[in-house]
Amino acid sequence: MDVVIWLRVLLAALVGFIAWHGWFWAMSLSILMPCLAFSQPTRLGASAASVAYYAAASFPLAALAREYWPSIGAGAFAVWLVSSLVLALPWAICWTRRNALRPWAAAAAITLSVVPPLCIVGWASPLVSAGVLFPNSRWLGVMATIALPALLLARRTRVLAAITVASVSLLLNIHAKQIDPPKGWEAEMTHIRRPRQANVLAEFGIEERLQRAAASSNRSVLVFPEGTVRRWTDATAVFWTAALAGTPKALIIGAVEPISGSADYYNSVVILQSDQRRAVHQRIPVPGGMWNPLKPKSFALNLFDTGVAVVDGERVAVLICYEQLLVWPMLRSAVEKPALLIAVSNEDWTEGTGIPSVQHACVRAWARLFGLPVITAINS
Repeated sequence: MDVVIWLRVLLAALVGFIAWHGWFWAMSLSILMPCLAFSQPTRLGASAASVAYYAAASFPLAALAREYWPSIGAGAFAVWLVSSLVLALPWAICWTRRNALRPWAAAAAITLSVVPPLCIVGWASPLVSAGVLFPNSRWLGVMATIALPALLLARRTRVLAAITVASVSLLLNIHAKQIDPPKGWEAEMTHIRRPRQANVLAEFGIEERLQRAAASSNRSVLVFPEGTVRRWTDATAVFWTAALAGTPKALIIGAVEPISGSADYYNSVVILQSDQRRAVHQRIPVPGGMWNPLKPKSFALNLFDTGVAVVDGERVAVLICYEQLLVWPMLRSAVEKPALLIAVSNEDWTEGTGIPSVQHACVRAWARLFGLPVITAINS
């Protein structure tokens, strides 16, 4: 490969590193990645640029893999490399020599990277930049972001497209305002440190403290982080319902739910209100660490669930931890026209990595794109 090809590869890596380092405004740079990949003169060059982008963007994955599999050692870097190669597949497959088709191919690659099955590992998507570039534009912003690389690749339209996008983005951002959540809604931030092996007495003490906090609060809706309840049972339901004490208060509690008749689990939020219980399940648990179809016990994959529920009269979309980094769960929820975004996570296991700051940036981008107030509950 000649010098120009290698410069594009290095630039793609730089874009991936800066855009996904946790700086909100820098995420807009990710829209350049499709342009760098599809301006390459060969399929190998396009593949190298896309692999470099995803490898730089997802480098914290190596630390994450070591946390999930302490015995993996140097294999953590193999997990990081393989995931980067998988994410680069749409760009390698869709690349074409025909300049006239490259804009369409770029749009196709973006789409393929965020829908099933690749949506399971679809982090660092350029599509997340829609929330930075086009706040409050909703589905128009999604379509514009898919089309933007195509317009920038076409010689006849690239200058006009760049000027138009910059002008529209500036105008939308000037008028963008943060939307406050409904009055009476509140997130509970926790600092739970659990041993890997379950301890019944320790779990009871943790939940008792949280239940007292829920019972003493004067808020109408309380949101607790992912994994607040280690294992939801009928006894747990009775225990937590006592915190409501006949009030109209609602509790949204991150919990692990066993699946009836199966060895598998749901990673969920359980919604308690007026003696009623509903649950919203995580659509995409962390692949390998949580969702692993090769294991006898695994968290379930729910790709086509809505992730939307009605709480205290509000339609809420729920993103549970890893889902905040992806595109598919948010777009699937957005189809149901939610009025509020709830993001729950457990950052205890990601301590020391840049993953939490990237999650926060993604949640902010989704909230801005669809004009939603957001409530974030974190265990740190």
